[in-house]
Amino acid sequence: MSDAPQDKVTVLSAEALEQMKSFPLHGDERLLNKLLWKSPNGDTIVGLIQMAPGARDVGHNHPSATQHTWVINGTVSIGGVEAGAGSYAFVPPGVDHETVAGDEPVTMFYIYQPFAPEHDHDHHDH
Repeated sequence: MSDAPQDKVTVLSAEALEQMKSFPLHGDERLLNKLLWKSPNGDTIVGLIQMAPGARDVGHNHPSATQHTWVINGTVSIGGVEAGAGSYAFVPPGVDHETVAGDEPVTMFYIYQPFAPEHDHDHHDH
């Protein structure tokens, strides 16, 4: 996907998405990750995570990245907060967020994006 041309719209049909290869997250077959898009330098990632009922992605944090997650189906607990289908979750940098699927399969769309503190951005001294 990341080698797709950068100068045109890319649409992946539901069928194409269905046929895309999934990779187990952390080696766990109950947590499957489909990589949909990666920025040219590889630091921003967009994907789908499919979790089996009751699957658990143990607590972890991204010290310098934010994660945006949209729950497409199923119910999941993210960092102890329940999120059902149609819910959006934002995980700030450095915050632990164990993710646990409810009693049905879960599909989540996510964007993982590096986050630079304000003082790293261009600024003008007064």
